[in-house]
Amino acid sequence: MKGNQMTDESKGIDPYETVLADLYAKREQILQAIAAIEAIRGPTVGGINSGAAANPNKLGSGSLDHPGALLGMSIVDAAKALLASKRTPLKNPEFAALFKAGGLHMNSKEPANTIGSVLTRRMAEVGDVVRVGRGTWGLKEWYPNRSFKVKDDEKKEERQQESGDGPTRTSKPVDP
Repeated sequence: MKGNQMTDESKGIDPYETVLADLYAKREQILQAIAAIEAIRGPTVGGINSGAAANPNKLGSGSLDHPGALLGMSIVDAAKALLASKRTPLKNPEFAALFKAGGLHMNSKEPANTIGSVLTRRMAEVGDVVRVGRGTWGLKEWYPNRSFKVKDDEKKEERQQESGDGPTRTSKPVDP
């Protein structure tokens, strides 16, 4: 140090903090530009938007906190992206509010019910989104030692009732 001049380090200012703040500001600008381009581009081949599904880095980066972040996403893709971003289970009404804030507007009279139905179907068919409580959803990867499968007997009974095959609950076996 010459004379009375003090450097940033001697004043207690962390130079990395300044650089990080600048990078975070630029990241938000870049993410907004990406969201705008994805919104203009629309769905890609196969009906899947290139947003969170094609860019796993986008999911956990906090990039879902701005309007338009969920534009063009399906309910399942948006739910998975939000769960990954928030890293905590979410309830149906929370999803509905976050969807609206993120630009995914739903036309249904009861969006929370629609979200619950879609996620229930996803849990049964794919299993990557799971119900961890009544109307509360999480990602299967968060619960590695927990089974979320419906019992096989219940599934068989439901299939028989839907197809009209097999006995119904009111029928009794006939003795010969």
